[in-house]
Parts: sequence; C-alpha cells; structure tokens
Amino acid sequence: MILFNALQKSISAGIGRYSFELSKELYLQLKDDIKIIVREEDVKDYRFVDSKSLIIFRNIKNSKDRNLFEQIYIPKLVSEKYKGSIIHYPDSIAPLFLNSSKIVITVHDLAFKILTGVFTNKTLIWKNIMTNFSVKKANRIISITNFTKKELIKHYSGIDKKIDLVYNGFNSLSNSNICDKNISDKILNLGTQKYILTVSTISPRKNIDTLIKAFNKMDDIQNIKLVIAGVNGWMYEYVHKLVLELNISDRVIFTGRVNDDELKFLYKNASVFVYPSIYEGFGLPPLEAMSYGIRTIVSDVECLREVLGESVDYFPSKDYIYLSKMLNEILKLKDQNKSYDYSCTLNKYSWRKCASDTIKVYNEVMKGV
Repeated sequence: MILFNALQKSISAGIGRYSFELSKELYLQLKDDIKIIVREEDVKDYRFVDSKSLIIFRNIKNSKDRNLFEQIYIPKLVSEKYKGSIIHYPDSIAPLFLNSSKIVITVHDLAFKILTGVFTNKTLIWKNIMTNFSVKKANRIISITNFTKKELIKHYSGIDKKIDLVYNGFNSLSNSNICDKNISDKILNLGTQKYILTVSTISPRKNIDTLIKAFNKMDDIQNIKLVIAGVNGWMYEYVHKLVLELNISDRVIFTGRVNDDELKFLYKNASVFVYPSIYEGFGLPPLEAMSYGIRTIVSDVECLREVLGESVDYFPSKDYIYLSKMLNEILKLKDQNKSYDYSCTLNKYSWRKCASDTIKVYNEVMKGV
C-alpha cells in the first residue's frame, strides 16, 4: 500500500500544486493501491477519488497544525493500520518517529542553505535540523531537478545513491475555458490594457524589486502597467514601499491571491511575462505563461535554464537596467502580440509521466533496491 501525504495541498504555491496534481495522477494509475491523506477542507477537490482511498484529517487550520499531524498523527495511523507500507511526504520533511514503514520524500530546493538572509532564524533552524534528519531517514529521495539533486549531494554526504530525479508535471491552463463570473472587476478591467505580468509570492527570493526597478526605467511607462499576481510573503513590505518611493502606484497592480479563472485571464491578456526569481527548485509559472504563447523572460539561474532550455529569454538576475532595455525592445516589436510556440519545451513535462516515474521509485523501495 502507498500512502501519500497531501496535507500540503492547502498551500497555494508550487508545493501545494505538486501535492495535489501528483496525488491525483497517482490515484488514476494505482487506484486501490494508494491512500491519499487530505484535510477535510480539500475533500471537495478529490471528488474523482473513491472515498475509500481518502484518509481525512480534520481541524488542520495552519502550518503548525499540519506539522503536528505530519509528525504525530500520521505516524500513529501508519503504525496502527498500515505497517510495511510506503509513505510519501512531498515537502522534504520526513516523520521523525515512524519506523514501521518505508519513507519517500520529495525535495524541491535547498533555498535555506543558499539564501540564508531571506529566512527567519527560527525557520533556518527548523529547516536545517529537519532536512538533515529527513534525507538520512528517507529510504528514497525524489529530486525535482538535476540542479536540486546536485545541491543535495553537495550539502549532505552519503545520500547520492538514494536520490531519484523525477521532473514535475505541468498542466496547460490554456486548455480550459474561463468563467468571467469568477473574475473580479479589478482584474477584468485589465483586459483592455497593455501590461507586463509576473506570478509569484512576494518575498525576497522572488526578486520582484528588480522587476519593479526595471519597469520604472522603461520608456513608455505611462502606456503600460505591471501586474504582480500573488500573495504577500515574508518581508513583502519592502516591495510595496519601493513602488511608493518610485511614485508608480498608479502603474503597478498588486492582485493578491487569484483564483484559477483570474490566473487564466491574466496569462491570456498579458503582453509579456517576467519571472525574476533568483532561486527556484523548478518554476511552474513560466511554463504556465508559455502555454499561452506569451513572450517569456526569466532570470538566468541554473534551475530555470535546466527546465526551460533555450526557448525563453534570460536576463542577469539583478540587472534591472538590462531587463528594462529588454522589455523596451520586446514591446516595440511590430509583432509583439504574436503567439510563440513553446511546445517542444512544454511537452517534456506531464503529471502522468511524473506519476509513472514516481511509481517506479515506489517499486524500487518495495524491492529494497
């Protein structure tokens, strides 16, 4: 039996998407051989799953609750009912006190090892202790890129033989219809304007300040807007303050959290998409933008090079002058509204393949390979 911990589904960012999409596809391929552990609030999103394949936990309201359930209640359940099974934790951290089952974890990135200045001391201590324990305890470690695999080997000795490279999947949002009634007026009104789009949590590692500075230096700033779609993360205040200091509040739109229809609408109508992140484990938003044929610009970092190849435009991650010139040139092109064909890149990534490769990892664990 496979148990998949999908409590992370509640996170709107990449790990939440990974947990949901992978668990969904694993169920389609494994059926009665998998149990998906979900929050009560998320059951509605698993209506395609037979209720017998769901293990439902209630009263998980925040990350502290989730950590408690992952470290105490799930191991207790497994020890009582599912000894000898495989339990998959999709966000780096393994259960401390579980010894009756095999453990698979997915590691998305090691940002806390590289960008120490963008985490609180408390978070750094937690991540360092728990990740160090988890990579040693896990029977297999899934890395979502070769970049992350190399980082794991660099920082943790003796684990290289139990790391498996399994790329994330990707769902093209452009294949589904948009329901306008689910879109706020604030976002609907953007459909008649030219705008640059970025989709990201607002936090230091996402490098939104570089994009804002580049936007401020553009030649035609009065005829274009910058739309930042995403929730406020840690130290978000600096980004909002920068917009005020540059006196461009009327040109920069912070949408906050957006639903799927709003996100589709934003991608569909954007003139260009920019992803300035200085550190990523995979990076789903550029792929989503590319599925709409939007001209896509990303920061020149190793992970994004690995995932996106030569299909997109790159800029030095902190060089806002370079980025500004690039945006000026792109938006002055006569064919700026043309749709770009990124199919060669997009076709590399699917949740079906991600799930089938993950199942191969499970099978190796069962065989004791």
